[in-house]
Amino acid sequence: MTKSEERKSSLKREVGLWGLVSLGVGGIIGAGVFGLPALMGSAAGPALILAVLLVGVIVTLLALVYAELGSAFPVTGGPYSIPRLALGDTSGFVIGWGYFLYAFTGTAYIIDIMIAYAGYYVPGLASGLTLLPAGIAAAVAATVVFTAVNVFGVRSGALFGIVTTVAKLIPLLLFGLLGLIYLNGANFSPFLPFGWGGLGLAMAFGFFSFTGFEAVVIPSEEVKEPSKTIPRAMVITMAVVVGVYVLIAVAFTGLINWSSLGLANGDWADIVNLSSPLSDVAKAAGMALLAAVITVGAVFSTMGAGSDWVLFQGRMPYAMAQDGLFWGPMHKVHSKYGTPYIAIIFASLLTIGTEVVFPSLPDIVLIASITTLIPYAAASVSLPVLRKTHADTPRPFKLPAGTLLAAAGFVLATILAYWASWPWTLVGAVAMLVGFPLYLTTGHHLFELKRQLWLVAYVAGIAIISYLGDTNFIYDNFLSFGPQGILVMPYDLVVLTVFSLAIFAWAYKSNVRVGRA
Repeated sequence: MTKSEERKSSLKREVGLWGLVSLGVGGIIGAGVFGLPALMGSAAGPALILAVLLVGVIVTLLALVYAELGSAFPVTGGPYSIPRLALGDTSGFVIGWGYFLYAFTGTAYIIDIMIAYAGYYVPGLASGLTLLPAGIAAAVAATVVFTAVNVFGVRSGALFGIVTTVAKLIPLLLFGLLGLIYLNGANFSPFLPFGWGGLGLAMAFGFFSFTGFEAVVIPSEEVKEPSKTIPRAMVITMAVVVGVYVLIAVAFTGLINWSSLGLANGDWADIVNLSSPLSDVAKAAGMALLAAVITVGAVFSTMGAGSDWVLFQGRMPYAMAQDGLFWGPMHKVHSKYGTPYIAIIFASLLTIGTEVVFPSLPDIVLIASITTLIPYAAASVSLPVLRKTHADTPRPFKLPAGTLLAAAGFVLATILAYWASWPWTLVGAVAMLVGFPLYLTTGHHLFELKRQLWLVAYVAGIAIISYLGDTNFIYDNFLSFGPQGILVMPYDLVVLTVFSLAIFAWAYKSNVRVGRA
């Protein structure tokens, strides 16, 4: 039994079903739905709709894996704590490190998008998808406010999430319904102007807009009746998100008025230059009022998501510190508010640093996506491992054909990481692997090299296959070298599938053997 299992948490159980759903929906439907449709369209054209559907299916599968794990092992910091329980301290630390990278960079992206949309009415905040000095200052101020909201208690943070979730869904649904009424059918042909490679790239771009579903698991020590509430909240969350995203994708595609946007007819490659895609498309379609409503909705949406993510990101160093794998002060809980205030403030300082150093938003999206796909894959491995090593643990929600679906989730997460494209596959791999030497600085912990070799091979292998892979999967390469085109589609997918299944089996055998010893 781990320290996580033995300890009695001092956190308060105050979050119910709808509070948890609001955290999940609020954490997912945020910056992505407002900022990424044009980016996805620039890669896949009208097939961005298919990309949204396919990513939704993949993420729902990963979310159901999390639902079983979260209901059986309700501990704060789910994306770190559960893999640590299954895969050991070293892998748990590296996975937690990767997720923490994703969490605070993703939080910075969401808050930056909020400021960029506010620039629709307040000049001088942003130029395209890059914040100007005034915008950076506004983003820092917003981060401070969101931090204060969450330090003062989970209940207030969840209530704030409910309010902002409702406030953003109304304009999104309005955009979707009006878009269906005024669709321009010509915009849907040709459906795949950039081929299947473009579809894969669009899925990688769109993945970030689905991240955040693990929010349903992270604050699980603060959830009422977690064994029942967590799986229910996960299913409701994903149903709402997928439905809204498909609606928005169809409406966005159908409403485009090329000439009013100043673009050549069917010029999908240049649609990425829209700084506020939904508002710009609505305005160009002659719906100025809708554009204004969408802008307000975008600000509220990202405001709610920003607050939610500030809550989420602080739970990672808190959980790791409680297990002795991070600096001790991070596990302190406020005597009055019952929140891990030092961890929340620490994570927010890193978010502020990201906002200042990386004002260009696409850069943040790519690195955040890479560093979260590996923790998602690790959760898939954890499911069959924990079914073996903790077979007697009650599982109020048990995923049918769980091992098979977990393996499928592992493969699909690997493919999405590959599609996130060079050089970000390399950057993400290096950032993740830094976690190994960083772990050694924590002091007395056993490295467990043999048990963890699969993770080293997995992270490095993704970067190597990306280097050997299809030249379609390269984006904004700042290096002097890139993909070699040795593994072109569909052979790259075959190699990735075989590679993923081999790593999955290796990780399972290594950790079941140790876990049952």
